[in-house]
Formats: sequence, structure tokens, C-alpha cells
Amino acid sequence: MENERNMVPRTVDEIREQYKTADNFNARIRLHTRFRTNKSSIFRFEFDALDVPADARILELGTGTALFWRSNADRIPPGWRVTLSDFSAGMLNDARANLAAAARPFMLMQIDAQALPFDDGSFDAVIANHMLYHVPDIPRALREIRRVLVPGRACYSATMGIANMREFDEIVHRFTGHKMNNAAVRFGLESGFEHMSKVFSRVEVKRFDDALEVTVSQPIIDYINSTRLGSVVGEAQKSALKEYVESEIRAHGAVHFSKDTGVLIATA
Repeated sequence: MENERNMVPRTVDEIREQYKTADNFNARIRLHTRFRTNKSSIFRFEFDALDVPADARILELGTGTALFWRSNADRIPPGWRVTLSDFSAGMLNDARANLAAAARPFMLMQIDAQALPFDDGSFDAVIANHMLYHVPDIPRALREIRRVLVPGRACYSATMGIANMREFDEIVHRFTGHKMNNAAVRFGLESGFEHMSKVFSRVEVKRFDDALEVTVSQPIIDYINSTRLGSVVGEAQKSALKEYVESEIRAHGAVHFSKDTGVLIATA
């Protein structure tokens, strides 16, 4: 099973190392933003799904570089009170810089999703995008999320399904002998639904239609290097993979990676 665990850090120290700065995160985001077929973003899609009052109190866990808020900067109601949090101080520094020009205040906090420093019923929504698969104790984090939600309000969590980017995983496995990730196994659209159903009264899945049409090979290598796999795989293997991708691009114009992403909405 070791070869199936390269993408997602498994310990607190690994998480801290992987996300001490935003560099690794940004390398992965670039692949998705540059080559996506849906010109909108999952964060715009998720924002449309939010069901909160005009004076909502909102908590985001694992805010990263504040990409969700940057993607929706033109849509945030003036009455919302937003707290952004992350386990990594380095990520919060990038979030703070990215939001410096925003015409509204955000509160930023370094916290652990497994032990939220808030009273019961403190928030009208909790957002936890692409991060719950990093949490060592997922059920504990979900219980904490439900505790701080106002009864009847929801947690919104963007993640991927088990089939997400399957062609990418197949190429990586063919040339390296490793599989890219187990993120969706830990907390994806399928496994996350099961986790949330044990804690929340109702869980809904909204899928986002998207794919990748990659026309340049280097961003794929950058993506691999941004994960734990980057330090495991040899340069000869990466070079062979890159040559294969370039041959496919010459033959077909692009390499297609299907995506299976969406938002889990869990009501307290």
C-alpha cells in the first residue's frame, strides 16, 4: 500500500512540511487553472450553493492562499463576517497578501480543524475545501465543525471523486510504479459522504462538470514534483513520462484528463 500514499501527507509533521509555504499548492493549482475546460471555477460553483443570511458568520478551514475568496471577491455581501483559518502560518501569510487589496476585512487565524477555538453555534456556514483528507482524525474534525455551526446550517466541502484524473494516475503509475494519491479514499465525494452522514443530519453532493486538456508537458512534471512523489521518483522516470506526454500532445494536440469534482453540503 505504500505506493498508493504519495500525494497526501499522513502526519502532522508531513503536513507542516508540505504546506510551510504555498509553493507546492500553487504548482498544483496552476495545472488546473491553466488547462481546465470549464472556464468558470468550482469555487464560483460552490459560492452559488451557499445558503446563508445577509449578515452571515462564516468560517473557512484550510483557506490556503484564500483562493475561494479571491475567486468570488466581486460577490461577497458587505454584511458577511468571515474568518479564514489554516494549519500553516506560511499559507496564512500568502492569504493575507492575496487579500490585502480586498475592500473588506477578513479575520485570519492559525488553528487545528480537530480542535476549533469557538463556542457552539458560532457560524452560519463552515467551508472546508480540499483539506479534510489531510486531517489525521476526520470524524473528530467533522464533529467540531457540526458543533460550531448554527443548527440547520451547513458545511460546504469541495473535493474530488475516486475517478478524478484517472488517466493522469494511470500515466504516473505506468512510468513510476507509484499511484498519485489516496486523497479521495480518505475524504472524497464518496468517502466524504459516508463520513459526513455519520455526523450530520443531511448530506448532499453537487458535482462540477470539468476536465483538463493539457497542451504543455512541464506543468505535469511540476505537479508531480509538488507532491511527496516528487522526491521518490527518479529523474529518468520523470523524463520518460514527459517524453510520452509530449508524443501524445504532438499526435493529438493535447492530453485529456477527466475530472470528477464537486461539493459536499452537510447540514447540521
